[in-house]
Amino acid sequence: MRMEKKIKFGRWEAVALTSNLICTKVFLYFNRLTVEDAGNAGWLMAIFICAVAVALYSLQIWLYKKFEGKDILDIAEIAGGKILKAITGFTLGGLLFLLAAITIRKFSEDIKTISLPTSPLSYVMVFFMAGIVIAGFLGVESIVRHSAIVIPIVVAGYVVILLGIMPKIDVTNLFPIFGTGLKDILLKGFYRTSIFAELLVLFMLPPFLESYEDVKNIGYVSISLCSFFLITGSLVYILVFPYPSSLEPFLPVFNMARLIGLGRFFQRIESLFVFIWVMSALIYLSTVFFFAMYTVSKAAGLKYIRPMIIPFAIILFSTAFLPADLISVIKVESGFVNTWGWAVTFVFTGLIFLWARIVEHGRRKSRGK
Repeated sequence: MRMEKKIKFGRWEAVALTSNLICTKVFLYFNRLTVEDAGNAGWLMAIFICAVAVALYSLQIWLYKKFEGKDILDIAEIAGGKILKAITGFTLGGLLFLLAAITIRKFSEDIKTISLPTSPLSYVMVFFMAGIVIAGFLGVESIVRHSAIVIPIVVAGYVVILLGIMPKIDVTNLFPIFGTGLKDILLKGFYRTSIFAELLVLFMLPPFLESYEDVKNIGYVSISLCSFFLITGSLVYILVFPYPSSLEPFLPVFNMARLIGLGRFFQRIESLFVFIWVMSALIYLSTVFFFAMYTVSKAAGLKYIRPMIIPFAIILFSTAFLPADLISVIKVESGFVNTWGWAVTFVFTGLIFLWARIVEHGRRKSRGK
């Protein structure tokens, strides 16, 4: 399978793909994370996080404007030749690979806890690995097409959970309105912009899209949709679970779903949660796994991706077991990825765009002379 540049897909498919990459965190930990950082003002911190993400993306997409049709690695090559292209590819690919390893370990641990308590962790993880490997062999087109079908189902299921939990809300849980203080909302909120770390995949998509306008609009629509679900998810969670008891549930949405019961015929809604959760997880893991391979392969100058799939899968499976337990995984995720991911996604890529524009301007100037 060659590096897949001739494949094209539409705006909706790209929006579904990128939105799922970010919104998956709502199922895993985001709602509780905002409470840990800002108390019952977590929903305000979610608003701030999304506002900062929009501002940073606006600057980023403006810098990208001159490079229509090129992905981040093409632009890195313009800015600093093959050396910078390689550095960029291995940096971004490494981040995506780390995200895949952390997420597959967390999803497997959580599935084991809530559905398969007596099964070995490796047994649970093998099912996710099988899905990832099959998706890798089918290619990016299959991943994108499936996401366009699956994500509306996931969204519908999530909306059902939010609506079903409405009778349990208590508006007094919002007070004091600023939670642990404005300092936590703003300072910690800025670092938590790392929630949007997977947005860097958007700048690997231009070769598969039609134009600069497509890239720009897909980014804005994806961030807007993600912002809606991140903010409403955090708000509803805080309205349902009073602080500080809201710090206890390890799967916020799952615990909300367990509270839903409408009469004798609409109960055990958490089974719906597990269904949509696994679908979202498989799309997420398949996407980051594929683009980790795609980025590293392109940075290394390889023409084919398929020979990389099995070795990458084995390394991913082994890496996921490096942390001793789930607490260690959460520490790595919270202390590193969710604190500094923004530096790679927004600052690192933004500096590459800026330097490439300077280089291009210098070349045009020298040609003009």
